[in-house]
Amino acid sequence: MRKVASLLLVLLVFASGVAGCLQSSEIATSDPIPEPLPEIVPGPEPEPEPLDRNFDHDGDGFTTGWELDNGWDPEDIVSSPACNSFRELCRRSVNETVWATTHNSHASYDRNHNILSGSQRTNITAQMQGGVRVINLDVHEYNNQSMLCHGGYDYPLHPCLISGNWPLEDAFLEVVSFLENNSFAVLIITLESYVTAQDIANVSDSTQLTPYFHSQELGAPWPSLASLIESGKRVILFSQDRPEVDISWHHYDGDYMAKTHWAYNDSAYFTCELTRGNFSSPLRWLDHFVTDPLSSESASNATNQVSVVVERANNCTQEWGQIPNFIAVDFWGQGDIVTAVEILNGF
Repeated sequence: MRKVASLLLVLLVFASGVAGCLQSSEIATSDPIPEPLPEIVPGPEPEPEPLDRNFDHDGDGFTTGWELDNGWDPEDIVSSPACNSFRELCRRSVNETVWATTHNSHASYDRNHNILSGSQRTNITAQMQGGVRVINLDVHEYNNQSMLCHGGYDYPLHPCLISGNWPLEDAFLEVVSFLENNSFAVLIITLESYVTAQDIANVSDSTQLTPYFHSQELGAPWPSLASLIESGKRVILFSQDRPEVDISWHHYDGDYMAKTHWAYNDSAYFTCELTRGNFSSPLRWLDHFVTDPLSSESASNATNQVSVVVERANNCTQEWGQIPNFIAVDFWGQGDIVTAVEILNGF
């Protein structure tokens, strides 16, 4: 009897457990199905911060604003233009650059100069197209005009009559034409002037060269080539004579640079001795030509060779502690002053 009672008790407990499980199952299945989470759709990317127009983001020397305005990529250094044929020059200042320079640039055989006065064979346009970036002009008053001649006043005849001559106006027009066709060229004009600064200004005004002139405050750091190009002031003018009137762009070279001797009658006498100008200035002028007593094309063929120019320039750099900025030669087509300057600039 007891066994029957125990069996009944076990069955009762089992039945109770099954009923509980069924009840739990019913409760679980009766819970509401949760709503699916909404799909997250990514929003638009935030607009990048605009580039600072006054900053040089790619380090090419030009400000971002100028590059954007001219269609260049301000974050891609290789998209920028070259300054005087090389991108690397854009970031360099005037005094950190070596410049191919012609002495008596105007006194060429194809511009009405004769064998007594000629220092170049080809005209200044050909010189600039060939890579010369510093033009040296002798300006005299002749027939009531500012004329380009070569010579002094040690003889009874006017030097313009002896040497041949042509108008300064024509030379300035050639420079303006070159600038208009070479938007990233920076030029320097140096004068041996026997006319007034106002006479020079009158010619530069009439030829529309004046707007290109840069004004450099004495003692201020020289700008980079890129900043000169951005400003549109791509020509620097120096004169061997102090101006008689205050013209901001007419710079007396005796204040702004130091120069070597200019009348070597043999290349054996070439030295680095500075004899003229401001010895504490950041600019150096190296005369690199022979006059015995006239300009010599055969001597230029020897002195203008790349190895000769580079060796002398490096010697002077070591002696001065700064580079020669302007290396002036006669008959620039002899030898290769342009290649020598490229090497001195690191190219």
